[in-house]
Amino acid sequence: MRFSRLPVKDPRTVARDIPGICDLLFPQLLPAIVSHLNRSAQPIAGCTYVKENLIAKMSTNAAMLFEVAYVRAEQILDNKNEDWDECLSLALDRQSKYFDADLPEKLTELDLSIAKQTANNLVKSIRFFETESQGPRSIQSPEIPGFQWIGQGYGDFSIGTTLIEVKCSSRNFSSSDYRQILIYWLLSFSSSIESDTQEWKSAILLNPRLNKYIEINFNELIKVAGAGRSKIEILELFSSLVGDYAYKLGNQP
Repeated sequence: MRFSRLPVKDPRTVARDIPGICDLLFPQLLPAIVSHLNRSAQPIAGCTYVKENLIAKMSTNAAMLFEVAYVRAEQILDNKNEDWDECLSLALDRQSKYFDADLPEKLTELDLSIAKQTANNLVKSIRFFETESQGPRSIQSPEIPGFQWIGQGYGDFSIGTTLIEVKCSSRNFSSSDYRQILIYWLLSFSSSIESDTQEWKSAILLNPRLNKYIEINFNELIKVAGAGRSKIEILELFSSLVGDYAYKLGNQP
């Protein structure tokens, strides 16, 4: 099978949109386990909850506005001047990779207030994690290695060997959020074996909209979700599943 002939998928798409792969790799990532993990969520001092009654009054859709807030947080972390036009442009470009995104003509005062609050929460959270790590600074858009026909991707942030993924849902973290970070870990583990690169040791799921986060040790999560398989056994199964998926696509009429 020549993987170059297959449509390249990014790691996020593999984790969320290809049926069955994560269910076979991590069969014990059940709703009860997800609920148990979510009970360990914590707030960050100095951050504020974005009220739902304000969200309902926004002039644009939530996904776009929170992407705008994410870009504004990047500006702050990079010590750049406030530039909402740039935020809108970059947010549209990023959202368009996954959704049919529409750019609002302008942000209302309420929109700006929500975006600023969310961006400030995100910045305070990242700086809190940096302080807690007592070592390396945060990195924006850390590389997620590719694998066979899976293309290289990028996470949200990282600090040392901790991956930080940002979610702005109105609900608790979902099973798809946990699947995403598990696939990111698995790709890093494969790359660490093949190319002696960094393996993610832990992850943080962060929701600056709700002011909550969960820190997860990958070894512990894999023991729970992987049905007793070792990391090598999970990687071998992953390689087999990826190859099988490629074969099926290559033989479609």
